[in-house]
Amino acid sequence: MMKIRHEKIIDTAFCFLKEDAKRLFVYIGNVIDDFRLSSFSSAKRVLLIGMTFGVMTTAVAENVTIHPANPKSLESVVVKIEVGSSCLYDPRVPVQLKQVGTVIRVDLIANPDCADFGVPFPVPDLDIKLGQFPPGVFSVDVFRTYKPSTGIAFPAVQLGSAQFTVTDSYASKTGPFPLVDYTDHWWNPQESGMGFSIMQHPSDRIFAAWFVYDQAGQPIWYTLQPGQWLSPTAYSGPIYKTTGTYLGVTYDPGQLVVTPVGTGTFIFHDYSSATFNYTVDGITGTKEITRLSF
Repeated sequence: MMKIRHEKIIDTAFCFLKEDAKRLFVYIGNVIDDFRLSSFSSAKRVLLIGMTFGVMTTAVAENVTIHPANPKSLESVVVKIEVGSSCLYDPRVPVQLKQVGTVIRVDLIANPDCADFGVPFPVPDLDIKLGQFPPGVFSVDVFRTYKPSTGIAFPAVQLGSAQFTVTDSYASKTGPFPLVDYTDHWWNPQESGMGFSIMQHPSDRIFAAWFVYDQAGQPIWYTLQPGQWLSPTAYSGPIYKTTGTYLGVTYDPGQLVVTPVGTGTFIFHDYSSATFNYTVDGITGTKEITRLSF
């Protein structure tokens, strides 16, 4: 009987090399049934199951980096994880973020239906937005937890860590500057089809694209760039109309024409509502806008 059991274990090892993960787990399950685990001691059960899934709990140090490398206050910080395994995380499960003081913990949940067994296929790096931070020194610890379909939860293993320093973007600034990031899509719900795409850079400068219609009812785009803050909640700048090469042919830089057509001013009443005053081609008007929720 012992000889037969040894042969089954050897067969399991060969199956490990030849078969895919799911077939392997089924085969091992059959072997375990043959062993009649009910007659094993608790220690032997843990040992056998640990041998089965041990490869899934091995901590492999991942390259963890911070982008941008030298973030400024109010600038979005992203942690990049160079994925060395296709089973690193389950994209169906949200990544968990927790911050205590200046320490940020990132928890990934491994895919319970996946096993590459040291032969991973190429996968893209994983970018995770951590948020925006005040000046200071912060650290990031990345962990992975594997929860197989058997219901047995293995301890979280640390994949890597990184540290970053946020500098005060206001230290050398003079004049008015905003305390809120107004980056978003803005519109008026009563004027569907018209709106703004506002991008506020960490330098506080704004680039805004305004999509609207011309006198013939055809779509037309304007841009507001560059500009300046008149106060922490008011931004004003010139408006341009741009024409260029049709997208269906080879780009010709000689066809690019940038024409100044007026000026515009955003007056932000609060985080999610604003008024846009404009003069374009001699036409003066006002648009009440809010952040677009979708």
